[in-house]
This record gives sequence, structure tokens and C-alpha cells, in this order.
Amino acid sequence: MKRFLLIFTAFLTLSSVSFSQTVGLVLSGGGAKGIAHIGIIQALEENNVPIDYIAGTSMGAIVGALYAMGYTPAEMIELIKSDDFASWSTGKMEEKYIYYFKKPDQTPEFASFKIGLKDSSKITPHFLPKSLINPLPMNLAFMRIFAPYTAQSGGNFNNLFVPFRAVASDVYHKRPVIFEKGDLGDAVRASMSFPFVFKPIEIDSVLLYDGGIYNNFPIDVMKKDFNPDIIIGSNVSSNPEKPKEDNLMAQIENMVMQKTDYKIKEEDGILIDFNLKEYNLLDFPKADQIFKIGYDKAVSMMDSIKSRIPRELPSETRKLQRMVFKSKTPELLFEDISIKGGNHSQQNYIRKQFQLDENKLLDQEDVKQSYYKLLSDSKISDLIPHAVYDEESGNFKLLLNAKLEDNIAIGLGGYISSGNTNQIYLGAKYRTLSLYSLDFDLNGQFGRSYNTGLASARFELPGTIPMYLKFIGVVSKKKYYESEKLFQIEESPTFITQSENYVKLRMGLPFLTNAKTEVTLGYGYLYDKYYQSNTVDYSQIQADRSSYRLAMGSLRFEKNTLNSFMFPVTGNRVSVIGEAVYGREMFRPSDPNLHTEKATHSWLQLSGTYDQYFNTAPKFTLGVRSEIVVSSKNFFSNYTATIIQAPAFTPTPHSKMVFNEAFRANQYIAAGILPIWKIINNLQLRTELYGFVPFFEIKQGKNNQPYYGRFMNSFKYMGEIALVYDLPFASISIYTNHYSYPKKNWNFGIGLGLLLYNPKFLE
Repeated sequence: MKRFLLIFTAFLTLSSVSFSQTVGLVLSGGGAKGIAHIGIIQALEENNVPIDYIAGTSMGAIVGALYAMGYTPAEMIELIKSDDFASWSTGKMEEKYIYYFKKPDQTPEFASFKIGLKDSSKITPHFLPKSLINPLPMNLAFMRIFAPYTAQSGGNFNNLFVPFRAVASDVYHKRPVIFEKGDLGDAVRASMSFPFVFKPIEIDSVLLYDGGIYNNFPIDVMKKDFNPDIIIGSNVSSNPEKPKEDNLMAQIENMVMQKTDYKIKEEDGILIDFNLKEYNLLDFPKADQIFKIGYDKAVSMMDSIKSRIPRELPSETRKLQRMVFKSKTPELLFEDISIKGGNHSQQNYIRKQFQLDENKLLDQEDVKQSYYKLLSDSKISDLIPHAVYDEESGNFKLLLNAKLEDNIAIGLGGYISSGNTNQIYLGAKYRTLSLYSLDFDLNGQFGRSYNTGLASARFELPGTIPMYLKFIGVVSKKKYYESEKLFQIEESPTFITQSENYVKLRMGLPFLTNAKTEVTLGYGYLYDKYYQSNTVDYSQIQADRSSYRLAMGSLRFEKNTLNSFMFPVTGNRVSVIGEAVYGREMFRPSDPNLHTEKATHSWLQLSGTYDQYFNTAPKFTLGVRSEIVVSSKNFFSNYTATIIQAPAFTPTPHSKMVFNEAFRANQYIAAGILPIWKIINNLQLRTELYGFVPFFEIKQGKNNQPYYGRFMNSFKYMGEIALVYDLPFASISIYTNHYSYPKKNWNFGIGLGLLLYNPKFLE
């Protein structure tokens, strides 16, 4: 009975609106500056000012839609400060949803040309991203947030908690588009899709962009559709200023944004205007500051607002109205899936990832995990979900509009440096999305110091437990020079050349979400050319040669959420590898008077790596890295052969280019700290400091024979400072570093591109 009286009271209150003063709230676009709108709504509610209608553009449409759905200002701020909002507003997937099992191996590719098999003349270059912010997290978030209210209102925005309008732009027909019905998430998504920043959304075969292009302050929409007695307008934006030649964003803004009249006639209502030029479009982390600005401004104007709006809506009544409205909102549970795009086999593959069971409904978390799992292998260029409500069952049907990547891609990449390491990367990929999800890769790197080729094939095995088989074949040759001096290319012979030819077969299994386990069997032929003394004239004598025919088996566990393989600033990586190796060594000395030596070797090795980056302050990140290797591996035929084949600690790009015997050992522990100052977006000043302690240092004895030093009796260190700028496709770095061995080992250099070698036989 009590519940009936409450609902009846709310009904009488709602009905009375028809016979009293009505109030419309209009919210401008403006990106993160639009958080000030929430502050205004908070002040209005605290002072019992009613809001009967709401209309908005861009960020104003987001805030307006949330309020129209019954969100309180506190709930809106909570959403904007959440990890979920941070994910879709920046385009970055939440770390816990990155499905590492499906991610392809990384390469130094920074540009690709994709070719469709259906039309081989269709070649699409991919150099820069299609939008500044990846739309895929946003696609899912908008469905999750708005779909229940689309269902509740029956797609009629007049039936929301507060009647609502959103404005988008049809740039083809050069006109604004007003949303009064349809999918609420699509309406808001279209309204805030600023060109180049967010990918546009297609509705009824028309691409729709940010409503601010034609109408950033929809006073006219409010008057035409609702005709309230009085309008409160909140404006956080302004017309674009005259662009300067060095400000690309201002130039784009002037090209796409038409002039908007941000005034309200005195007889129409009240304008709350802001000057928020110190905040930019994506300053969402400053939500509390911007909210307070909006709240304080509205409070300062409250006397004049209430003098024109005598009608009040008590807070208890508003709270009751929200409770009644939200009690009718259906829970987002899915009973069926329908897929548009791709062929029958591809649709079955997509459907399989959601693991829909007749006896179990999918909740939001189930859908989110499966959605990100699908996107992890980069075979789907776009995946747009919609939720269609079934009134009979009270559940939803998940509609997925999938746009698949072209099957074939040609990749270009490489690395240019001020020393000997200059690489060109060429790659070709063939991808299929089907029951077996086949991947074929061919790539090569060509340069003065490193040449390699790789062929691989991976296919997923159908079954209850996800699993893949992968075949890999690699040939490579790495040359090490005496030095890596700034802008000096060595013309003398190399003092070490390492060649590897091997094949491997891997079986991979997922481990939770961010990790995977791999079992590997492999066979390789390794061939080293080297000089056993660094005091000889390399051009006058022949090099010694050691070759190895090895069989190996390994078990590997790896977790990786780092945002970059060269210069990460977020995420973590854990890798543990256990290896068993057996094979034969053959040593051919350069001296014809000495005999060839042969030996059989076998050993076990366990290695582990841990990287973690902590965002300790808005502009500061602290990274830590540790590495340990424990092995039963013994000596090869001489000291140089042993040290060349010993595991190496190479945490920086430069340390991978050079050969430094002080940071090689059969057993060692190493650790370092990485203070990183993020100067501006994409620009970081990176410091890396490492210590290296071999359990038993490999020393050079008489006749170049190796022997072990005392336990943990050696300590070496390296340090590097680098200024790094991350482009959308590569990195530019200027660095200086120092190694404790040999003495006075300082290096300076410049690098452009991506440096990543193909994996070695023994990892």
C-alpha cells in the first residue's frame, strides 16, 4: 500500500507539470569542459529547480542523455572518473581484458598495405590510425550504458526520465540531424564523433559526425520540439579562434566547425557562460576541477535563476520519480546473438567466442570479455554491438555488425640509427577468421649488421579448450662490430658473426586473460665466426668457427600488458621459461695446424623476467625490471665460444645492438629502476639504471680456456638517459649511455623507427 501511495504521489507531481511553468536545459558541446554541465545540474537540483526537458550536442549530449536516463550528478561524475570511461574516452582497452593468447607476435612494422582477396585491385594503405581514439572500447561501452534505457523508452526519447534531444551532423548533405527516437547510444555516439578524433557512426547508410559542426548549442531544437516557458543554457564552448600555422587542431576546427550563436534572448531564458580555455577536449582526468567550476558558477547565479523560475521540485519528489523510473529499467541480459558481416564460417567463429548456452544468459561482463577476446587478434577492423529488447522474455538479443580486415597485408618498417644498426623490414601476412583461424606470416629484415627471414603458420584447434599450433622457421645472421660510435659506420671486418637456422613447433594455451602457456619443440643449426683476441688485425687473419646442432624442448609462461615493446610506460610483463637442450658442438680453429674438436652437450635452463610500470604521479612513472637465469650449461671449446653462446642481459635497444661480454653469463641476476618523466603527450625523458651480477663470472684463462670465478664476486652496471617521442607508428629517440665495462664506455646516438629482432633459437 505504501509503494502504491508513493507512485501515486509521483504521478500527481508529474501530471502537474502540464499546468505549471516548464523548464528546458540546453547543454553545449566542448569535450571534457562539458563536465561543468554536471556541476550546474547539481546546483539546480540542490535548489529544487526543475528540469523538464533537456537537449545537448557532443559532450552536452552525453551529459543530457545520462540525466535523461535518471542518473544523478553524483552517478555521472562517478562514471566519468571510472576506469570504464577512461578506457573508451582514450580508446585504450582495460588491461584485464587484453586477451594475450590471441595477440599476434610483435614486429617492427609501422606501415601496412592491405589487399582484399575479393578485389585484388583494392589496396588500402594503413600508415596513420583512422581516428585519434580507437572506437572499439566506446562501441561496447555505449551499448552497455544506453541500451537498457532505449528498451525502457521504446526508442522514444520523450519517454525517458526527462524528454531528451541530441544533435549530430550529416556532412554529406550539410545539415544537422536531430535525434528524438531510435537507439539512444547511437544518437549520443553520433553527436560526439568529432572528426579525426572519433570515428563517425553510420546510421541509415549515412555517416554522422559531431553535432557541433552545425549546431553546438541547440537552443532552437529545444524551442521547436518542447517550447518550454524558460530555457537555461549552459555554454562551455566558443567559436574557433583564428588559426595559426603551427596549430593543426585549430586549423581542423576552423575547417569543420561552423559559427554558432551562443546567446539566449532575454525573453527565452538564462545563459550560464564559461571561459574554460585552459582545459582541452580530453581533460577528463580533471573532472573534479571542472565540475566545481560549473557548480560554483550556477550557485553564484542562483538568485537570478530562482527569480525567473518560481516553481520548485522538492528533492524527495525528484528522488521518488527517479526510483519509479529506474524500477522499470530492464537488466541487460542476452539470450541470443545475431551477426552481420563476414561469411557463414566467420560468423560461426565469432559466435563461438561468446559461448552462449541455452541454459544460461550472458550478462554484461560475459559479453565484455568475449568482445575484447575477439578484438585481440586484430582480424576485425570494427565490431559494433547493439542490444535489441524482447518484451516477451524481458531479455535482449545481441546484434554484432562485424567489419573484417582484408586477408592479405604487406608491412613496411625498420630502424634507422646513427651507428651500424640500420634495418629495413618487409613482411607479408595472410589472415583468415574461421573455425581454425589460420595465420601465415613471412618477414625479412635487411641491414648492415643484421639480416633475417621468418616463416610461420598458426592455426587454432577447435574444441572446448582454446589451443593453437604454430610452426616457425627462422634464418638469421647478426654481426657485431668493435664499436657503435655516433655517425660512424665500421669498415673493418666484424669481430663476431652469429648465424642461426632453426625450426620450431609450438602448442599454445591461454592462462586466464592476460597470459598464455607455450610448449615448444625445436631443432637448430647455430654457426659462430669469431676472433679469440681483440688485439689482432682482423683483416689479416682468419676467424675461428664453432657450430652447434641442437634439439630443444621448452615450457613457457608469459603475461604481457606493456603498451610498447621498445619504450613502455604502462603495464607489466612476466615471463618464465624452462628449457632442456641437447646437441653437438664442432670447433674449427683458423690455424690449419690445429685439429677440429667435437663435443656433446646437454643442459637445463630456467629463466624469468619481470617488468612493471607504476604511475606514481600524473607526469611521472616508475618502472622496475628484473631478470634471472639459472642453468646447468657448461663451457664450450674455448672462452670466446662460451661467452658468445651465454645468455645475455640486454634491457635497452642499444644493448641489443652491441656485444658486451661483461653482461653475459650462464647464471645471473639483474635488476633495474626506470624513472620516466612524461613531459607532454608522447614525449618522455627516460632514465634506465641496471645492475648485473653473475652467479659465477665466466673468465678467460690460459690458452683462451674458460673458467668460473668466485660466487657472486662480480658486479657490472649500465645506465641510459633517452629523450623519446612516440609517433603513431614509430619512435624517435636521442640517447646517451654508459657501461661499466670496458672502461670509459660512453655512447651517444639517435634512433628512428622500431628495433625488434626475430626470436633466437634459445630464448
